[in-house]
Amino acid sequence: MRILTLLALVLGTAAVGRPEDTSALINEALDKNITLQLDGMLPDVLKTIDAKTGVHIEPSRSVYTLLPWGEQTRVKATVENQTLRQALTAISQKLGLTWSLGQFEVELKPMPALARLGRRATVAELQALDVLHSTPYSPPANGAHTVQAVVDSVDQKLASVKQPGLAVELRAGEGANPQEGAINLEQNVNIPRNATLAAALEELTRQTNATWYPWGKSVVIVPKQEQIRLQLGKTITARFNGADILDVLNTLSERTGVPLSIEPGAIQRVPPEYRTVRSQLENATVRQVLDNIRGLTGLDYVVKPDGIYIWNQNPNASRGGANDPAVGIIELDGGLQLFLRESQVPTDLRDYLNHKQQEAIQRLRRRMKDEGFTPATQPTTQTAQKEKDL
Repeated sequence: MRILTLLALVLGTAAVGRPEDTSALINEALDKNITLQLDGMLPDVLKTIDAKTGVHIEPSRSVYTLLPWGEQTRVKATVENQTLRQALTAISQKLGLTWSLGQFEVELKPMPALARLGRRATVAELQALDVLHSTPYSPPANGAHTVQAVVDSVDQKLASVKQPGLAVELRAGEGANPQEGAINLEQNVNIPRNATLAAALEELTRQTNATWYPWGKSVVIVPKQEQIRLQLGKTITARFNGADILDVLNTLSERTGVPLSIEPGAIQRVPPEYRTVRSQLENATVRQVLDNIRGLTGLDYVVKPDGIYIWNQNPNASRGGANDPAVGIIELDGGLQLFLRESQVPTDLRDYLNHKQQEAIQRLRRRMKDEGFTPATQPTTQTAQKEKDL
């Protein structure tokens, strides 16, 4: 069994009430000294902390999907004569996680850089995050505060730590226009005093078009658009059985961690019969799902520095409604279904599709006759003649 061995902490007992209590009581419990011996799978360790301190810790949905071994991640730590707050911070940092205080519980969630990774992390990547959060940032000697200067300073600092091979990989893109997917390396950045390397990199994310995440033994710095495209390659397994299109889009945003904004009125311009999604997804990429939604509803998307922007490419609803009905469904990889519209069918195939449609209708009529079903209405004279000819 793989074990993540944490720094031994010397951390007394604290008590807090159950959900009816407020965050103030939890906050008080977090500041009391505790003594704990932890050794087990992460879910069991969290239950032990709850039982010993009364503080409930709830992992967010994405925690176990990003850790190397998911729920089988093992934690080993000695906590003596330190506060629960200190213990949680140290334990979560070793796992690439962070925590926040809620009204009724403590929420455990991925560090922003881990969430941006978009896949299950490796041990080396968790170690890189730990180094970045433990190592202080040193301002450039020349006093420069540009993006390039900050990147160089972080890279030089990493060269001096005991983490062989850990270095910065900068992919700035071409040009300096953020809207075109590039990082302006000459842009000035404000870095707080006493910042860690990770905090300095997060300031780049907050103030510029750059963002970062660990990748193997590298700290990759890329334009935000490139990182979002990486997230769109993330696979999901889900079942949508008549789900509203807005709920589907929100689910995709939640699963990827990519913010989503929608053009005002875009959903309302989708014909009502196309606002629900029925699909069984098996390891389909988010990009595939978005492309399928585009084919079904006319809702297109574009990658921007702050996330995905959804807009309706059919302002007059000329497609996807009565003016352009769906004439078939194409099965795609991953369980996706793409609606084939009348306007998308080449002229030489329309007669064939109409022929196959009539064949299917006649098979249904014969089955209806074989089952002895008597319809309430009769076919038109022209249709009845065709059946007689058949």
